[in-house]
Parts: sequence; structure tokens; C-alpha cells
Amino acid sequence: MTTLSGIKSKKAEVRRQALARRGTLCAEERIEASLALAGRIGELDIPPGAVVSGFWPIRDEVDLRPTMQMLADRGHLLCLPAIVDGELEFRRLDSETELVSAGFGTVEPGPSAPVLLPEVMLVPLAAFDRRGHRIGYGKGYYDRAIAKLRRAGDPICIGIAFSIQEVEEVPFEDHDEPLRFIVTEGAVIQCPE
Repeated sequence: MTTLSGIKSKKAEVRRQALARRGTLCAEERIEASLALAGRIGELDIPPGAVVSGFWPIRDEVDLRPTMQMLADRGHLLCLPAIVDGELEFRRLDSETELVSAGFGTVEPGPSAPVLLPEVMLVPLAAFDRRGHRIGYGKGYYDRAIAKLRRAGDPICIGIAFSIQEVEEVPFEDHDEPLRFIVTEGAVIQCPE
């Protein structure tokens, strides 16, 4: 029987290894893969006019800005997460939005930006498996946000990563929220529900 501390330790090791692999990608590889990923997102059947949450890249993550521009051009409302009282709040992102420093080397819409409820969530991750399980950065922000949004509706949750971040199996806990899709530069993976 695996203990809770054993699962957390295993997650930390899987996260460390996946992020180390992601760190081996040079800037040109990340740019090319981010552009290819935008094309893959464009293949998905995202409902017209849906509110889509993205994320601002930190460190060597996928750069979703090309994807977000493509979605805006298709008429989707965009939002980015902001951390408010230890939880994610999704605020409107458009050409008028003031972006403020959010820590972690990223930005978020300022407090004057309207709060939106995303119908489609593009979710960052450190590691993923084909069952739709993900490992984030260890704070649980997205798991809590997804759980809250699922109580209010049925958001389409799409993990975003480079293919090099895939692992055989992500250790999974009861509070972890599975994803419907994983999109990488090479594939759209539909996960079992």
C-alpha cells in the first residue's frame, strides 16, 4: 500500500524528471513546438464564442500566446488566471487589459479586469500521462479551480505540454482532477473519461 507521503514523494520525482527533460529543449525547439501546438489546438472542436482560459508562460513552458491570438481571432473570449486569496480567479484578457506582475516570473490581468468563468481551460503542467492525469507545480491551484468549475458546469480541460513531458503513469490522488485532452506539438490525445 502506497502512503500519502509516498505518493507525494513519487510525484515530486516525476515532476523533477519531466521538468529536467523539458529544460533540455533549446529556445528554437520551444518556439517551433509552441507554434505547432497552436495548430493542434486549432483542430479541436471548441464551441464558437466559448470563454477560454490560457496561461502566460513561465520559465521554459509552452508559449501559448500564438494559440491565444488564434483563438481571439476566431471570436473566443480569453482570460488568464490571477491568484486571489490562494485560489485562481480567471480575468478577461484583451488588448485593453492591464497586465501586472504575479510572481513566479509571470503576469496576470489586474484587479480591474472582469472575472469570467472559463468553458475551456488550457492547463499548464509539469508531467502527464495518456489517462489524463497531470502533475502541476505542487500548489494545487488548478486542481481546486477545475473542481470548483466542474461543480458549476462541465468545462473542457485541456492539458498543454511538450511531448517530452509525457510519462508512463502519473501518481494520482483523490483530489487530482483529470483532463479531457492533452495537446502537445505532436498530438491531440483524447483521454478516457
